[in-house]
Amino acid sequence: MKKALALILTLVMVLGVVACGQKQAEPAQTPTQTESQPQAQTSESEIDWSKEAKFTLKLGHEQPDGHPYDMGAKKFAELVEQYSGGSIHVDVFPQSSLGNAAAMAESVDMGTLDFSSVFSIQLESFCPDLGVLTLPYCFSSWDHCFAALDGDFGTKLKEACLKTSNIRILDFWANGLAQVHSTTEIRTPDQMAGKKFRIQTGATYAALSEALNAVTTPMALKEVYAALQMGAMDCQLQTIVNIDKQAFYEVAKYYTEINMCFNTNPFIMSNETWNKLSANQQEAVVKAAREACVYEREQLIGSMDSSMEKAVAGGLQVIKLTDAELQQWRDACTKVYENPNFSGLMPLFEEAQTYKK
Repeated sequence: MKKALALILTLVMVLGVVACGQKQAEPAQTPTQTESQPQAQTSESEIDWSKEAKFTLKLGHEQPDGHPYDMGAKKFAELVEQYSGGSIHVDVFPQSSLGNAAAMAESVDMGTLDFSSVFSIQLESFCPDLGVLTLPYCFSSWDHCFAALDGDFGTKLKEACLKTSNIRILDFWANGLAQVHSTTEIRTPDQMAGKKFRIQTGATYAALSEALNAVTTPMALKEVYAALQMGAMDCQLQTIVNIDKQAFYEVAKYYTEINMCFNTNPFIMSNETWNKLSANQQEAVVKAAREACVYEREQLIGSMDSSMEKAVAGGLQVIKLTDAELQQWRDACTKVYENPNFSGLMPLFEEAQTYKK
């Protein structure tokens, strides 16, 4: 009897140990299941922005209040303050109040100005590769232009600029479709010979002026109205939005559609300022810059028709060319492509053509 009872107790203990082992084995599956789940991401709302340093930064541009550049600048200021939890405040200075485009680009490079948006030609002296953007007929449409600049081509230009300067390109705004704006009617490139041709300082536009046998006349935007009025210049490459916003149609009445340059304004930041920001703030800047860029492009392209209507109502005469006349302008630009100073740009020019749809 005692042996039987001992046997029963032994069996009970063995079964208890087995059962306990089975119960402990079940949770062992949990870590494997947990590892397969996506890891939680830190959201903006989870960042303690009160611990971030506070910055008040400056953004300068050339155009007046209400211009698409100004709208893009103010949109960026609004968004970056929002996305940085109020730790970054940006004051916008329009109408060249901090200097002309060349001066602002230099200030950004020196670290004395935090942000600006300037015509790409103003950055050629800091990054020669950006000259590709003002080679004649680099882009054939806005879709072509944005596909390249928002792709690997644009990334390559951003990286090149940061290697040769203290300028960080955050994005590429739309500048406008540059046409010939003049005080007398111009239809063909041979009519440019001897004309005082206003350009923004840059190697590519200087080469274009030379190819057209014009008299190269470098000039800041704020000086253009008076120069046209007084006869100090005869013509310029200009966009219809700028002609409207600066009232250039009042002093020069001809606008020849040669469709030569879908120009861009890099939205730039001083790398010195960038390096002062935390990783969270840098992320906020990049996000705000992208959204502001999309907004600025929409505003500029969307305003072209209304600007044309206003300029025409003010006396601007639009000259539409035949295919044969347009080809004459393309042929005249061959000298620019063959210029040995731009041999390093031509591979980039060819790369840009691969984005054409």
